Formats: sequence, structure tokens, C-alpha cells
Amino acid sequence: MTAEIAPDDQRPAWFVQSLERGLSVLQCFDDAHPARTLTEVAEAVGVTRATARRLLLTLAELGFVRQDGRQFTLTPRVMNLGFSFLSGMDLPRLAEPHIEALARQLGETTSVAILDGFDIVYVARVPSSRMLRVVITLGTRFPAHATSSGRVLLAALPESELERYFADAPIEALTPRTLVDRDALRAEITRVRSAGWSEVVDELDVGMRAAAVPLRNSNGTVVAALNTSLHARNYTPTDMIDTVVPAMHDTAARIRT
Repeated sequence: MTAEIAPDDQRPAWFVQSLERGLSVLQCFDDAHPARTLTEVAEAVGVTRATARRLLLTLAELGFVRQDGRQFTLTPRVMNLGFSFLSGMDLPRLAEPHIEALARQLGETTSVAILDGFDIVYVARVPSSRMLRVVITLGTRFPAHATSSGRVLLAALPESELERYFADAPIEALTPRTLVDRDALRAEITRVRSAGWSEVVDELDVGMRAAAVPLRNSNGTVVAALNTSLHARNYTPTDMIDTVVPAMHDTAARIRT
């Protein structure tokens, strides 16, 4: 993910640009770029090398970044930021016993995800003994368009926010089967909104079938998605409709924030 700095004239007077730049530096490290040089950080964030150097050295002094020769990497301390967020959420705590029960019932991995920008983020997860090729942990992010959870959450957006998503989101193929045509994806999200659940097969990873249903708060507002990740070869569409999805809806009904 590339973190970009917005022009100064688009920011309010109280905006602290140095804080934005520091956070942008942290965000420019990801799975594809676990280590970056000073020049690479400057290019990713959109600042000069001198500014990037000051930001990196400050973050290193605070313990969020380490330097090894020309390479900079994040330290485990950045996890404190995510854990602080999760510890302040009631949803993972409320959902955990229910998704554990669902995981036992189905014998499959279950998760809870929220929408953050163009991505989903996993905030609760119970793995099964069946290994999946995609490694997912708390805090893992995936593009919303290629996931069942993402489509459930996009379907819950107000139309104006969904319009902004389609205008700005980078909708890219992760496998040969990823749905990237915007009109087709919009039609699928409309179908998901009507059906109340989503299924994605081979779009995030070949061989993976995943289903998701919405999680609602006490007011009926969709706040997250409940997801089950499965091996595609072990389930037919009939299995999903007759067994998996009803179990997921039952679980979702028991999770109310």
C-alpha cells in the first residue's frame, strides 16, 4: 500500500502535517514491502529524502522502526497501536465464543472483519485444523472487492459512500477469477444486499471458497461481517445454501453489540 500526502491547501488550519507524515511512513510498510530504503520511503510517502530521514529516525527513537544498514523495517511495537484499537472494541469479545462454537460445528475457520477504507480488517478469528494457503491473523487486510466479507460490508454502505468506493477504489485481480469489472461487481453487491449473504470462490486465492453474512448491532446497523473460509473442493453450492449459510445466520443473530 502506498501512503500519499494530500496537498496543504486541502487540509484544515488545525491539521498537524508532521503527524500525518509519520503515520504515512508506518503505513508504507506492508506484505509486499516489509523493508524499505530511505529513498523508497520518501518516494512511497511523497516527501523529500531529508524529511523521510527525520521521520524514520524519530520513529526509530520511539521504537516503531529499526534500521539495518540501508534497510528500515517496522518493529513489533507497532502492534500496540492495533491492539489498543481491538481492546477498545466490544465486538471481538462478544463474538469470540459464538464464532468458536461455529468453528466447532462446521469444522472450518471462522472470522469477523470490519471495513476500513478499501480493505477489510480481521478483528476476531478462530482457525480450524484444516490448513488454508492464505495466512490470516488478527489485523490482516484484504481488498474488500475480492472477499465475501468485503462484499457484505460494501452492500451495507449508503449509496453515496458506495459511489465514492467505486470512484476511488483500486479494483485489481488477485487471481484469474477475481471479479474486477466494476459494473459486474456493483451488480453482485446489489445481489448480496438482497440475499443477505455473500460467497466468493477462487477470487482471493485459488481453491478457497468463503461465505459471509452481516453482523448487526442492537439497532440493526451492519457493523461487521461474519466469515467462514472453506476448501472449495469440500463444498457444493447446495452445501453452502443448506448447511453453512443457515449456521452462519444463526450465529450472527446471537452476536449483538
